[in-house]
Amino acid sequence: MRKIKEMRIVLSMVLIALMGMNLSACFDPVTNEYRVTVPTFATVTKNEAGKVRLYLDENRGILEPNAKSEAVDWGDAVRVRIMYDLPMVSGSTTSMENLRFSTPLRSAVKVDTVQMVDITDKGSMLPTDTLLAFNVQAYRGYVTMQVWNGNNFDFDMTCSYDRKTFDGENLYLNLHYKEGDGVWMKDFYQTVSAPFPSFLTEPGVVTSDSLKVHLIAPVWYRAGRDSAYVDTVTCKISRYRLTQPTY
Repeated sequence: MRKIKEMRIVLSMVLIALMGMNLSACFDPVTNEYRVTVPTFATVTKNEAGKVRLYLDENRGILEPNAKSEAVDWGDAVRVRIMYDLPMVSGSTTSMENLRFSTPLRSAVKVDTVQMVDITDKGSMLPTDTLLAFNVQAYRGYVTMQVWNGNNFDFDMTCSYDRKTFDGENLYLNLHYKEGDGVWMKDFYQTVSAPFPSFLTEPGVVTSDSLKVHLIAPVWYRAGRDSAYVDTVTCKISRYRLTQPTY
């Protein structure tokens, strides 16, 4: 009886192994490639050979696209909205801002750049349409403005400043947005970037450790668009991040 039980155990183990082989043959080979792809804005820099290095907003680091990246015709793009794979960072780091890494770049869409309008001593302001909402952020020499206007019309957008209102710490910008001809076909909100006015980088102009950027524009108070008010959105940037990056 003992030998019969031992033979049954051996036969069971053989059957289980054979079943495992048959089941594994039913599946295609797989690779353990895990990735998280995320969007952000970035500034494009190139070396003399045309190699691209991307300085990411939101202090996300400095990206050099690797061999798995999508081919991109960079043209004259200076500011872009990209989709990229988050890098695997070993060890601990307190800040990603100046960390250089190589990872797949999945896409890049050009963001238009405009010049701010200096209205100092001009006594007039450019008109602007009333918006549903807007936002501003500032990184590495550029102010990026986004608006929500409840449609996908194309647009013209910039901002103006008065040097006399600058106190060494606060930069007040008036947002100017006008609906235009055509259609905004990109998959993110209507967006432009503008370099900081050059006077800010003059010695002794920015007197604090950080600069506060205030963007001002009229917005609708109610969804029915029957009343409006002037709103202000504020962000901060280190005084050492007023200059644009270079490769």
